[in-house]
Amino acid sequence: MVDLPGDRALHAYCIGDARSGTTSLAAIFATGFRSAHEPERAPLLRNVLMVDEGRMSVAELDQYLRDRDECLSLEFDSSWANYFVMERLAALFPEAKFIQLIRDCYTWVESVINRLSAGVPPDVQDFLGWWFKPERYPYGKGDATLKEMGMYSLECYLTRWKNQVEVPPHVLARDRLLTVRTHEIATSLETIATFLGVPVGALNPGESHRNRSAPSESVLSLVDERYLEDTVTRVCGPTMASHFPEIRSRRDSTAVWRGEESSGD
Repeated sequence: MVDLPGDRALHAYCIGDARSGTTSLAAIFATGFRSAHEPERAPLLRNVLMVDEGRMSVAELDQYLRDRDECLSLEFDSSWANYFVMERLAALFPEAKFIQLIRDCYTWVESVINRLSAGVPPDVQDFLGWWFKPERYPYGKGDATLKEMGMYSLECYLTRWKNQVEVPPHVLARDRLLTVRTHEIATSLETIATFLGVPVGALNPGESHRNRSAPSESVLSLVDERYLEDTVTRVCGPTMASHFPEIRSRRDSTAVWRGEESSGD
């Protein structure tokens, strides 16, 4: 195991997407390690926007990340916000490793739409437009209800999902990144522990379903099922085939999420 600064037993970040299991993973590590879920999310998101707007330099962002790390002294930091600074974290902390959680696009888009329709904290609300870039993805014929609700187009959500699944392996070194499918967190603890160089007994398997939501009918009440399937195929087809080959339809995704066998059609 790599020698780590201070008294850390490990130094790792989860860069899982929102609604992908970051809460569960933080809780799994919390029993045996200094672990937190979305620490300092608001200032981190604010600084990401400031860098993009030219109001903060990358050097200033780096200093913020160093100061944040020294102050929090976490061993495991689990947050979707880490995705936006993963390249800087990898450069600043060469001993750190990263876990990417990925959830299939069907259950993910349902969960995200449910969450957004229920309201989000101000810091996240301020970040959404920059993050999702809805102006690039105009409403399609099947998006009328989403538009009426003030939501983004289905293509916008699914493109956002695709990008955050595909980008990390191109940014982080292969030996520093482990990808775990959300519905397999509970069965991946030994793999996770081996990757991070910690005993699997230090992880708490009882927390693997923290904050997990069941599949709902929300998306099918907002868009036609054929429109959903056609848009998924067009936007996410290759990415889904690469990471979730057993999921070929929304029906399959629901079965997999519930621990059943997918239909394969």
